[in-house]
Amino acid sequence: MIDREVFKVKERTVSLLDQLRRRALDMPEGTKFPTVRTLMAELNETQYAVQSAIKELNTEGILKSQVGNGTRVIHPSTNAETRASTQGNARVLLLHHVEKSERSEIVAARIHDDLTERGFRVVTVSYSSEDDVSSLLGSSYFDVCVLQPRYSTLTVRLLELASRCSRNLIVEGRILQGLNIDIVSSNHAESMRLALQHLGELGHKMVGLISENRYPDQAKNDFEQLYDFIVDATHPGRPHFSRRANCEGDGKSNLTQSLNDWKEQTAPRRPSAVIVWGRFSADQILSACKAESVSIPEDLSIVRICSTSVDALHGGIFTTVGCSAESIANAVSETVRWRASNPTLPTRIVHATPQVI
Repeated sequence: MIDREVFKVKERTVSLLDQLRRRALDMPEGTKFPTVRTLMAELNETQYAVQSAIKELNTEGILKSQVGNGTRVIHPSTNAETRASTQGNARVLLLHHVEKSERSEIVAARIHDDLTERGFRVVTVSYSSEDDVSSLLGSSYFDVCVLQPRYSTLTVRLLELASRCSRNLIVEGRILQGLNIDIVSSNHAESMRLALQHLGELGHKMVGLISENRYPDQAKNDFEQLYDFIVDATHPGRPHFSRRANCEGDGKSNLTQSLNDWKEQTAPRRPSAVIVWGRFSADQILSACKAESVSIPEDLSIVRICSTSVDALHGGIFTTVGCSAESIANAVSETVRWRASNPTLPTRIVHATPQVI
């Protein structure tokens, strides 16, 4: 769970902004809005907080402040047609980690192209550390920021920096509970269900799992937890075959050890099929199988859970369950468009739908 302390100031400001926005929208157009001092006393807020909220409402076109005339309600943004016509002018920041990932490169490029074609003003920034984000963005401010953390650590400071430079934040690829952030992610539960269903339809009664040891200091990853839950629910008491392997170098030795462990299992503990999740390439899996003299599918059936768009992961050989990079990009792009038109609505989690290839 991400610590919420660093978000308290911003969330308080957002809460005040929402409060004043609702108040303005309930007032007839042309009505004089309460003064800063009046709002400070009434809401027990600082001058800076109130002035910042009023400035934002001026930017939204809900209020108009003029020297000598005070602040008046205009709120043309309540008109849906006006919102639609200005949506394309929104400024969008695509913030992604420099760690090489073919899948993430496809996603980022497609999001950029789609939003640019729709008239959004899009800026793409690659970072390697939080200091990069701070120095590159400076005081820049965007309507929406899309954060692609890749497999790097998603720190509280990075979330804080991304939130500070944008009105709304969308995180791609991570589920973050309890934060005021939109999420776009693959549906891990559905991917695991589809993989097990496919193998069940082929007649496999015992299925194992080999997953990438991506976060060695953490407890079981999503796929390990889902695997345990589904096996326990469908076959109470059945032994689990679940292994982790590091995806470093060629990844061969770790996969080889996992397959060696599989060979040492005796019936009825040895599964006839294994689901492999992670960044292992098809060549790595085939090489490990060759080293252990495991024939596919005669000795063992293998189903990959990975991006269906990255050929190196499945090699056109393995049955693959997952989301395409294009489907993820489309879900992010749609979420950006929705958020740009609805900046004050509650956040949501969007899952791209996986498929069996």
